[in-house]
Amino acid sequence: MEVTRTDQVEELVEVEEHEHSLVGAGTFISVGVVGAVILLTYIVLYGLYMSRV
Repeated sequence: MEVTRTDQVEELVEVEEHEHSLVGAGTFISVGVVGAVILLTYIVLYGLYMSRV
């Protein structure tokens, strides 16, 4: 089987698309984790405040 330039380009495009999809998923997971930590911190602080009042 002969490897042509177009085959190499197609493989590179597939790899790049796969990497972009992983980066996108990682970003959403990171944003979700940060949001969850902020929400949890808010709830804990609010609970501590309400217990004092």
